[in-house]
Amino acid sequence: MFPPDKILHFWASFGIAWFSPALSFGAGIAKEVFDALGGGIASTGDLLADAFGILFARIASPWF
Repeated sequence: MFPPDKILHFWASFGIAWFSPALSFGAGIAKEVFDALGGGIASTGDLLADAFGILFARIASPWF
């Protein structure tokens, strides 16, 4: 269905965004920059999974 990496990005972003969407967005960007600089493979799919996690937190959270 979905690659495990994308699921982890989604839920990590969701968890962080529950408290701070801006921090979640920054963490996702930082992770991809780290990957691009040699720590892994940078992926726009990871950023998309992050965005969906943040969106889902916004929908699910009573604090927004």
